[in-house]
Amino acid sequence: MRRYTGYRDFVQRDQRSLVGTALLLTGSHEQAIRLTLWSLRSVGLSRLPTLWENPTAHAQITMYRRFLRRPVAAGNTALVRLPPRPRVLVVACLHDGRTRAEMATALGLPLETVESELTEAIATLGKGKSGADRLAARLAATASEASVPDLTTPALRALRRRRVRGAALTAVAALVPAGLIAAFVLLQQAQVWNSALGERNSPRLTDAPDTMRAISSPGPDSGLRPWRAPRTSFVIRYAVPGKCPDDGASTDGRPAPSRAGKITCAGWTLRLAGGDEGRPELGTVECERPGRCESAMGVPDAAQHLAHGDDWSYWRLEPAVSRDGRRVAYLSAAERRYVAHDLPSGGRRYLSPVLSPADTEAGTRVSVSPDGRRFTVELGGRRLRTDFATGTVTPLPAERATAVERAAGWLRRNYGVWRDSPSGRHSAAVRAEKNGSDTLHIIDAETRRVFRRLELPSLGDPTTSKVIGWLNTREVVVKTADKAGGDPLGFFRVDGLTGRTRRVAGLPDGESIVLGAVTAP
Repeated sequence: MRRYTGYRDFVQRDQRSLVGTALLLTGSHEQAIRLTLWSLRSVGLSRLPTLWENPTAHAQITMYRRFLRRPVAAGNTALVRLPPRPRVLVVACLHDGRTRAEMATALGLPLETVESELTEAIATLGKGKSGADRLAARLAATASEASVPDLTTPALRALRRRRVRGAALTAVAALVPAGLIAAFVLLQQAQVWNSALGERNSPRLTDAPDTMRAISSPGPDSGLRPWRAPRTSFVIRYAVPGKCPDDGASTDGRPAPSRAGKITCAGWTLRLAGGDEGRPELGTVECERPGRCESAMGVPDAAQHLAHGDDWSYWRLEPAVSRDGRRVAYLSAAERRYVAHDLPSGGRRYLSPVLSPADTEAGTRVSVSPDGRRFTVELGGRRLRTDFATGTVTPLPAERATAVERAAGWLRRNYGVWRDSPSGRHSAAVRAEKNGSDTLHIIDAETRRVFRRLELPSLGDPTTSKVIGWLNTREVVVKTADKAGGDPLGFFRVDGLTGRTRRVAGLPDGESIVLGAVTAP
């Protein structure tokens, strides 16, 4: 029974909401139970559910597709009289909270078709936006009237029967010639489920053979395994890299081997903060006082260095941490693809397919939206955006780039290092002035002009500074040190409009740092 523990919890948690959705689709309690059990069994038999794959969304979308293949209608309500597809769109968007783009992806329809059919259906059932709101309330009331027996036992029984049948078929398949089995395994490995909506990430078959090689991890003897985030209420204050081996080892005068696409160093440490309630999920926790605790957590497969070219050069990689400190994303050296983790739930999402050298020739990075929901990965001139809540992966065309993304080339030529604001409109960078000290430039990315020039803290002598990141839409965190001796002066939060500075305590003086919830207790 242990192997079904997670599945049992999923059924017990979601059976009422799923039966409510099925009742809206079918109009019949009996048909709703049947449709729900079919959906639950399908989820249990797939590679799902795992916490990071959102089994609830997967069960709902499986239900929509099943209903469209075998639509039923009982009763004489206005909703039931709708054709099957508009009925599904109304229930999914107004009751289950699915977006129109998600339904277009799930049903394989153009977005325009989804929008027009949904608008027409809402017009049939109600009038205007207020009509849609009233309709959503009516749907919720109808769904709450569903008679829901405990489906745990029949769902588990059906799952066991299908698994036994699957095991028998597997035994028969063992008699198939080994060559066919190997081809089948390779095909399965080339296609990896990426979200609850059923998208697959597969290698680009148009690439040349030499670019089809996935980027390699630090090596088969590295012992790296995919990291799993523990469930905790603690949040990430910041992340710092671990110590890397010497990447510039001598080759005794021989040409350096090509290492393009190889992850040559991995390992970051997350520094966490929180209250007493998050302690059981973590290891060592130090508490300054009740309710104010800290902990550290290593992420050994988070990449630091990604080699490129035919020499010892490499790109420096950093994880992306959400501003609330609850999510972190990085290039996994163990899985050779970008992943994101959610600490409160322990959930995980894939953000990219397995990378090839062509994806990293011009560098690669991951970023996160201000609300922590959307992650964007840059690969070989293309960008992939993942909605963590739904798992939907969307390629972003060039015209959807933000002002700071469009200005990246200009910023690289003029500043080298900069940080983009959460709004996507401004960038922050430092520039050495004639007096020897660095000043902070706040740049309007749209016009590519310096919006503010702000003096940075000093003790009277010339200083050197580095932009660490934006604390919010207005404040920038800067690290400052004495230019002559290199003695650190500390971290400061600088108001991008007024220039007001305040010291930020508790951050380590290292080569690199990625900010999270800096102001967390």
